[in-house]
Amino acid sequence: MKKALPVLVTALAALALGRPAPAAPPPVFEGPGVLSSIGQSSDIAVVKVLLNTKLKLGLDVKPLAQPADLAGQKSLVVVVGASTKGLGAAGLDVGKETERAKALLEAARAKGIGVIALHTGGGSRRGKTTDDLVKLVVPLSDYVVVVAGGNKDKSFQAAAGTRPVPIVEVESLAAVGDAVKAVFRETRAP
Repeated sequence: MKKALPVLVTALAALALGRPAPAAPPPVFEGPGVLSSIGQSSDIAVVKVLLNTKLKLGLDVKPLAQPADLAGQKSLVVVVGASTKGLGAAGLDVGKETERAKALLEAARAKGIGVIALHTGGGSRRGKTTDDLVKLVVPLSDYVVVVAGGNKDKSFQAAAGTRPVPIVEVESLAAVGDAVKAVFRETRAP
């Protein structure tokens, strides 16, 4: 509460002066972390290379992560995008994947694990199933990165509702890494 009071006073003063309140700083994430898929699209393979090979974040890659996989973790990065082929290969249907995703995200929340949601497929990878997963994932996330072509209708903001989830739009898949790196604190072994 002591930290919230100065922010509240600043916001009220800004309103009284007719200026918008300053934006809250973005959340900070750190390892160890898990990289998982919500919807089982192949986008996780590209994100794995981007985050682990290029940025060297060292995330445990578990496309079918379960709540138990969060033990000892500080961050969860989920790649949102539905693929009927990917779901079938994983032995899942949309209902089972939705249940798994909800359990995983709720477990992360309960354990205080920060959640980063990524949608890298652009507009061509959106559809009813992906949109339904976005509506599930975004409100349970702490930070969202989306390739701008996949958010022309601002559905990610709509999915957040009144929850102040930072939603960062980037122009390309390559820029997704920069947006994640900006909020991911490097951790070094002692």
